[in-house]
Amino acid sequence: MNDFEQVGLLAAFLRGRKWYGSEWYITVAGGIILFVVIMGTILAPLLSPYDPTKPAGGAFVPPGGGKVLLVTRPDSTIRSPEELKGKKVSALARSTAAFRGKKLKAKVYYYPSVEKALKALVSGRVAAALVDVKDKKELAQFDGKIKVVGKPFGKTYLMGTDNLGRDIWSRIVWGARGILLVAILSALFSMAVGVPLGLVSGYTGGILDRTLSLIMDSVYSFPGLILAIAMAAMLGPGILNIAIAISVVYIPTYFRITRGQVLSVKEELYVEAAKSLGAVGWMILKDYIFPNVVPSIVVVFSLNIADSILTEAGLSFLGLGLPPPTPDWGFDLNKGRAYLPRGYWWPITFPGMMIAIVALGFSLLGEGLGEIMNPRLREL
Repeated sequence: MNDFEQVGLLAAFLRGRKWYGSEWYITVAGGIILFVVIMGTILAPLLSPYDPTKPAGGAFVPPGGGKVLLVTRPDSTIRSPEELKGKKVSALARSTAAFRGKKLKAKVYYYPSVEKALKALVSGRVAAALVDVKDKKELAQFDGKIKVVGKPFGKTYLMGTDNLGRDIWSRIVWGARGILLVAILSALFSMAVGVPLGLVSGYTGGILDRTLSLIMDSVYSFPGLILAIAMAAMLGPGILNIAIAISVVYIPTYFRITRGQVLSVKEELYVEAAKSLGAVGWMILKDYIFPNVVPSIVVVFSLNIADSILTEAGLSFLGLGLPPPTPDWGFDLNKGRAYLPRGYWWPITFPGMMIAIVALGFSLLGEGLGEIMNPRLREL
């Protein structure tokens, strides 16, 4: 069976390993990363166990934590957490235990320490106490006066909670929607402006070409993040405004790539033949030049999204991104940074890891497509 024989889609896809070599694996790796992330954004309501904008437990619960102990006096008849409804319960203020008590519709009394919450139980002021598993060492000093009922109960937090008790996993899942939407919109806006200008400028030449090239070179000379900061500060918060602010940075990239391709393609013999047959300028651009520019635009678009993700995260890190409490990886990265010296590594680690992974996915896809779409690099 030769390479030009009709084969199924899956077979042709798998055969790409032979045709393109390592570039095929790079593209597939990037595609898998993006598929997982995009599916996560689509299924966010199913994947996130909590509202990402509201507290889901105590502050700074470590990853995998969140279990709570039910503690009673030895003579108590309470045998399960469900029996706490309507009963007086003590718990440490702003803890996961207090949050669980409210969910169980108990009358929760908040105390500044676990020790005082347990003393309230021993003295009979409350019927039971709820204690986070991480604080179970406090139970030792009341040995014989209290007992733990059953096993630890409650959901665990896969990635822990932040300083406000919000579930980090839920914020990661929902935050992907915002950052991907901004990145894709900004890339589309940049392409919608830069590509037509590049086509017209490269084909017509003359004073229009020189003027547009000068303007684009001037914009391109600015540091990208600084220009995005200036635009974001001027336009204000919001998904659309941030997308527009970022898109301005990348218009020159599309313009320069498109213009360079047009300058090369318009000298080809088939373009000259089309002119000799009476084809007008817009027909030549649409039917003969633009199709040859598309492969380069696809590659730039993928890489542009990767760069836009980093730019959006940078703007959010500086407080110029999506308005809080909207889940945003860059914003969470900034807020978590303040608590890193105190040993709370998870609020900053997971958002930063996701920014790197998604940007890497688009970069791998763009680099792989760039190699695959170059026929001169095709392996036989």
